[in-house]
Amino acid sequence: MKFKPSHLALTAVALGTALSASAQQQVGVEIYGLIGASVTAKTHQGAANGSLNEVSTNALNVSYLGFRGREDLGGGLNAVFRLETSLATDSGLLGKPNGTSFFDRQSFVGLSGSTWGSVTVGRQFHALTDRTIRTLDVYQVAAVNAHVVPLSLYGVNRYAGNDNRSSNAIKYRLDQPQGVQAGLSYALGEVTDSQSKGSSYSWDLAYLGKGYSVGGGLSSFSSPSTIGTTGILPKHQVWAVGGSMDFGDFRPYLAYYNSTLDSATTAGLKTQSNKITNVSLAWKATNLLVIKGAYYTDKGTALNNVSGRDGKKNTVVASAEYFLSKRTSVNAIVANNSLSAGYLQEPLYTAALGRNPNATSVQFYGLGINHHF
Repeated sequence: MKFKPSHLALTAVALGTALSASAQQQVGVEIYGLIGASVTAKTHQGAANGSLNEVSTNALNVSYLGFRGREDLGGGLNAVFRLETSLATDSGLLGKPNGTSFFDRQSFVGLSGSTWGSVTVGRQFHALTDRTIRTLDVYQVAAVNAHVVPLSLYGVNRYAGNDNRSSNAIKYRLDQPQGVQAGLSYALGEVTDSQSKGSSYSWDLAYLGKGYSVGGGLSSFSSPSTIGTTGILPKHQVWAVGGSMDFGDFRPYLAYYNSTLDSATTAGLKTQSNKITNVSLAWKATNLLVIKGAYYTDKGTALNNVSGRDGKKNTVVASAEYFLSKRTSVNAIVANNSLSAGYLQEPLYTAALGRNPNATSVQFYGLGINHHF
């Protein structure tokens, strides 16, 4: 059955009403989320090479609506579920504007134990994204905006629309407040007579000490089809390592990412390689003010699998977030993306940044407000 937007809206209202009623009867069911909006400006946009001013869903965090629940089954065993959909505050749309999934962020159910961890099934972050959010990136990849966090286009499945979540996935996680944390996820490609086409796997491993965290992981994605008669199955693989540590009110981050991407359609082309280094810092200036800064440098070779198309992309970001209360904050952000050599011919970031093909840099400015509920 194909759902129309009106059907999805009615479904959301019905589900929200049902879960609200359930929340009154059963402890452990929660409606939660984040509503945010930003006024942003971008330079060197499009064919006109002009500026673009707009209202967007958020500059620092994607807005979303979620439902989660937990039922105590006894003996330290719990049943858990989570459903999350993106929200476009500027337009009122649910889910990704270019997607068809209603619960595009997460949609899973599973079991968790107090000592052995959890097993969940459905649409969810792959393990390396978990680790990037928790340990490696000062912005927790929350913006999903290439102007602010270039990692939003790496550590993702490039064969599935740059998705940093995996559908049809089974995941195990062990998460302790301190000590070892680990995760392992596997997503079925669900291609007839194939266990590998369109499938993916990922793992992460970390150690959390008092005031510090170190860790890393790997993700491997397979193309949904082989190339012609060669039988070659292209792959996209990413591994990352890094950590962060508290020094009073300061927490510096250091991370390194290595991505290799095969051509999904043509045999014999070069494998694209991206080596990304990220140095960043979070500063709790006061109890109400958090200031962050980050520098990402990306050395790309054989971009778009074209031999000799090598280049660099550097991103500098600075932001300030002031908390009006525990739930509400206002923020300001500025970012600069500069590209050189082969990156000037790379279409993915040209589109993601809205960059004029002749411009070597794009500046981004934003003022926003966030409310958690």
